[in-house]
Amino acid sequence: MESFQTLDAGRCQVHALPHPAFRTKELSLRFHLRMAREHVTEVAMLPAVWMNGTRSLPTYRQIALATDHLYGTYLRASVSKRGGSHILEVEASVPDVPGEDEAALVERALDLVLSLAFDHALGAGGFAEAAVEREKALHVRRIRAVRDAKASYALQRCHEIACRGTPAALPRLGFEEDVQAILPDRLYEVHREVLAQAEVHAYMVGQFRDMAGLAERVADRLSDALPRDQARREDAVASDVVQPATVRDFEQVTEAEEAQQTQFDLAFASGVGFGDEAYPALVMMNGVFGGFAHSKLFMSIRERRSLAYSVWSFLDAATGLVTVYAGISADKRDEVRDLLEAELEALRRGEIGANEWQETRASLCNQYQQMMDQPAMLIAWHHHGVVAGRVRTLPEMIAALDRVRPEEAAEVARSLRPVCLYVLEGRGSHA
Repeated sequence: MESFQTLDAGRCQVHALPHPAFRTKELSLRFHLRMAREHVTEVAMLPAVWMNGTRSLPTYRQIALATDHLYGTYLRASVSKRGGSHILEVEASVPDVPGEDEAALVERALDLVLSLAFDHALGAGGFAEAAVEREKALHVRRIRAVRDAKASYALQRCHEIACRGTPAALPRLGFEEDVQAILPDRLYEVHREVLAQAEVHAYMVGQFRDMAGLAERVADRLSDALPRDQARREDAVASDVVQPATVRDFEQVTEAEEAQQTQFDLAFASGVGFGDEAYPALVMMNGVFGGFAHSKLFMSIRERRSLAYSVWSFLDAATGLVTVYAGISADKRDEVRDLLEAELEALRRGEIGANEWQETRASLCNQYQQMMDQPAMLIAWHHHGVVAGRVRTLPEMIAALDRVRPEEAAEVARSLRPVCLYVLEGRGSHA
């Protein structure tokens, strides 16, 4: 598979990946900027506001009709986070239509993508007063929905505590208490700030007849659309990696909610991020530890002892945090923690079976191979590398995993230092 070819146009970069096997053409526009408490909630709302209407397409219905006229082109706007960076994306997936003028179809899809990001005015479309009020109510529901998903909410809270005092601690969707006070003029001001301050990356993946020419047109159109006083793209990359040597005293936090299970989350700092040389070893270590159904934690805690409904370890590439998360009965937390620490000590001693190692590498490589078949995942993987300051292709990552030795995984395991234990106790759980 070829690598992305990049056209550098200052703060804006255009990345193109020709891929003849795909039946769609993927266009993506990504903005990323550092999260800040004073505007995190407004920034998180923007993609949904963009989808509510623009100046030229004032309602969501008109946007949907425009995609219908493009043979069902899939158009979406979304918000994610990577460490302490907010990522706003507008994406179009354009189907191949036999007999249609490809260039004209792609240009119309590009028009829609750029319109969603840039074609806005205070009081119009998604920034109209009624539209903002509707979106505020929906955003509150989104924030509450995160809390209702207990396992993912507990993981979020654990990371908030582990990264306390840094942008990485801020939640992707912001804070419910901020929403009611948001007015259209404030939301539009934050929209303008994002356009002026964010780093901008455009992506094209698929089979395009003139990809180089399209990349130049995208760069030109972005240059015209972005504010004239915009800051130039920064080469320095802010690191969100939690270093074991700087970890404050270990924290234990217990909260309670109405739920049948207790959520147990124990986070460790590794000091290794996506861009570091030791990252492939950390990925392998996490896979052996608790990344799969054959891993040490799953086999020991769930299969042999039946102490957890589920148990896994999660690696956050931006912060380097390795977090063990489990759904348990409230009275099993000490027993689960003892077993967890025993399995980690075994890993630190290099007690890794040949089958464990081979199954882990095969499972990881299969995941990466599947990502290569999905245009959106190829874009996300590349952009994560951009945010981290080091771009790795998926074939490079697979090759790196092949070179990792068990003793390197054990060495990474020895560097782990516990940061916090977060327990979301279920009041309805059977202790």
